[in-house]
Amino acid sequence: MIAAPVILRHLRHAGLALALGLSVAPGAAMASEACTSDTITLVVPYAPGGVVDLVGRVVADELRTSVGQNVIVENKAGAGSNIGTAAVARAAPDGRTLVLASAAHTINPSLYKKQTFDAIKDFAPVGMVGSVPNLIVVNPEVPVNSMAELIAYAKANPGKINFGSAGTGSSPHLAMEMLKAKTGIDMQHVPYQGQPQATQDLVTNRIQAMALTMTLAVPLVKDGKLKALAVTSDKRSDALPDVPTVAETVVPGFNVVTYLAVLAPAGTPEKTIKCLNAALVSGLAKPGVIERMKPLSAVVASSTPQELAAFMVKDRDQWAEVIKAAGITVQ
Repeated sequence: MIAAPVILRHLRHAGLALALGLSVAPGAAMASEACTSDTITLVVPYAPGGVVDLVGRVVADELRTSVGQNVIVENKAGAGSNIGTAAVARAAPDGRTLVLASAAHTINPSLYKKQTFDAIKDFAPVGMVGSVPNLIVVNPEVPVNSMAELIAYAKANPGKINFGSAGTGSSPHLAMEMLKAKTGIDMQHVPYQGQPQATQDLVTNRIQAMALTMTLAVPLVKDGKLKALAVTSDKRSDALPDVPTVAETVVPGFNVVTYLAVLAPAGTPEKTIKCLNAALVSGLAKPGVIERMKPLSAVVASSTPQELAAFMVKDRDQWAEVIKAAGITVQ
């Protein structure tokens, strides 16, 4: 594992260490070649304006430069990312259709029993893009100022803390479910249709706590509308460097982030995958890309296709255990 501290940051998730920056030496020369003969479509399986969409547009810009082909972003939202992802699984395996997958890709197999695709078998990993950590926050009226105090308060008041999420089975929801399982606390989950409504109710104290995407959480914390207790990744965030991690405070080894990765349809030629990976890696290593990601609180990282493949299997299996233990289901 080699990292350039000024340009790249280290990403760990579910025990897998991913190489960063210039770690993909084989095939790097192909980054200047055309990986396909036509326009590349990067499907973002979410609505425009969210963090996955915004990161996708950065990725598309860099692929456009590195590959030398037009790259367009197409939003195909719905069913917890399943609609857009299914479209890519059915696409021709020629490198012209990609998907920017998020943590939902490896969570959904345990939530949706009738998926029309296999999250592992129907895709060819291209490479990791990075991750966005969550921030555990509480309404200022909640009488706690640290994770240890939150755990103690929850144990003294079982079932009285309501925590929100962007929806059942979302990464922030599962972060809190894992926290509950690891600490033995009892808090009530209140699912919403997206983070904005949940955040509004948190600010007005209709709910008391939440694991909120850093992108949304940081401005509210800085404005004093929410109290930050801990970051869910295994490293502190540059956006709030004084806020500790959950792993530092109450649960050693705790690490839950919304990862982002580029996938192609299964059967895409290995040469094309290597070319796309080299283009992705060279783009992510640019200081300008790092700067564009900072306002999104995104931690930039890259990987080989093989590392991403191993990571996805491990991540899927980890969340299958958590979801089964918590009895989480979706309609």
